[in-house]
Amino acid sequence: MRKSILLLSVTLLVLTALLSGCSKENDIKETPATDPVNQSQKLSDKFVAAPSKSLPADVAVSVDGKELKKAQLDMQIKDIMKTYQDQIPKDKIKEAQVNIKTQLVENFIMRTVLENEIERRKIVAEEKDIKEVVDRMRSQIEPGQKFEEFLKANKMTLEELNKNIAAEIKVKKMVAMELDGKTKPTRREISKFYNENKERFIVPESVHLRHILVAINEKDDDKTKAQKKEKIENLRRQIAEGADFAELAKKNSDCPSKESGGDLGSITRGQTVKPFEDAAFSQKIKEIGPVITTDYGYHIIQVLERNPEKKIALDDVRDKISNYLEQQKQSDAFAKLMDKLRAKADIRIN
Repeated sequence: MRKSILLLSVTLLVLTALLSGCSKENDIKETPATDPVNQSQKLSDKFVAAPSKSLPADVAVSVDGKELKKAQLDMQIKDIMKTYQDQIPKDKIKEAQVNIKTQLVENFIMRTVLENEIERRKIVAEEKDIKEVVDRMRSQIEPGQKFEEFLKANKMTLEELNKNIAAEIKVKKMVAMELDGKTKPTRREISKFYNENKERFIVPESVHLRHILVAINEKDDDKTKAQKKEKIENLRRQIAEGADFAELAKKNSDCPSKESGGDLGSITRGQTVKPFEDAAFSQKIKEIGPVITTDYGYHIIQVLERNPEKKIALDDVRDKISNYLEQQKQSDAFAKLMDKLRAKADIRIN
């Protein structure tokens, strides 16, 4: 469970829940990860308010009269920088501080306009819904760790956690109101998405193989290369005469895969260098092909299994597409709602 969920404030919780489907291919292709150096850029490009004319010097930002003091903002930045200090290169520290500051200001603005609108609409979170989320979090912590210890490690009390969860639930309810409850995609919408994105639902041809590598490097002279070529040819002869491939790989291969008997698992086209790929996709199953040469060295390849290209049927991905489209609807509704709330709010930034 990520510390950032608890370290950052409630709006980031909301954004994590509502915008996790914002990438073009969520649940269908992997969503790129963010980092503390650049995670705020997209938000800040969209939501930068005009500089304030009359804010006191000690105030960083004001939203409809609610203020975030500069001292509070500085403290939040320090806390986050401390959490990520081992992950940020030294030459990126200043850039990270600026981006985190921008994110926190935006976070305050978004949280405040959302809270104001929730209060205006009198939206509430049911205790049973909050408990359901807490129970799910309890089930996801590391084995042997007590939930109280987890909260303490993340500088969070159960009361604060419940408050954050309640806020997330309220925002989800508000987004549902914006959609008039029409969040579930129809069968026609699901079929349309599938037919317009068929390339996403093709599993490419793959081969499961193992290999032995005798590595060469740029410092090797012709004599050394010839000795290594002789070694790999000798290993190939042993395998052809019945020696155990996995055992020879463990004892002789220069590839980390030697720990698993040279097993590389399944590969698809484009994942390896061309000579290796050509051999892998042309050899017959169980065949010990000729020694091949790549920039890495000399290889013996054995194909264990071949899987042809496969098209995934609509029925097999219907639920995933439905979830993806539902998240897209919620994300679009949330973005429109935020634009509307920000437009009518009095936002002032120092």
